[in-house]
Amino acid sequence: MVNKKGGKKHKRNKSQGCFTKTLRTKEEGQEYAQIRNCKGNCRFDLFVFDGKERIGILCGAMRKRRFVNLRDVVLVSIRDFQDDKCDIIDVYDDNQVRKLKQNKEIPATIILEEMNDFTGDEESYQPQISSEEEDPISSSEEEEVDVDEI
Repeated sequence: MVNKKGGKKHKRNKSQGCFTKTLRTKEEGQEYAQIRNCKGNCRFDLFVFDGKERIGILCGAMRKRRFVNLRDVVLVSIRDFQDDKCDIIDVYDDNQVRKLKQNKEIPATIILEEMNDFTGDEESYQPQISSEEEDPISSSEEEEVDVDEI
C-alpha cells in the first residue's frame, strides 16, 4: 500500500503517539485494592482498601492484554454473592496512583514497591554494624605475628 500520509519515516513514528489514558475512578460496588500475592491462573491475593483480604480474579477482557504485577494498585468489582472474591477490572500505573493519592481516593500510607538493600537510596541506607565488626583494625593489632618466625 502506498504511503499517502507523509514522508519516509511516517509509519515508523506512527505507533509512538503520546496519549494519556483517562483516570477511571470507583463507582458503587467498586473499590481500590493492592496486589499482595500472585497465585497463577489469573488469580491474585488482594488487600482491598475497605480493610479486607480478598481473592481477585482477572476479568476475561484483560487476560493476555494487560499485565498485572505484585504491588500494583487495581480497581476491583466486589461480588454481591461472594464476599471473599472480587473481579479485577482496571490496573493503574505509577502516575495514575499519584493522582489518586492527591485526590485522596486511596490512602497515602500504601507501599508501592518493596524496599530492600538493592532498591533503597545509597545515602539513606544505613547498614547494621555489630560491636564485633566495628573495630576490625584494633583486633588485628592485638594479634601481631612476626613473619620471620614462620
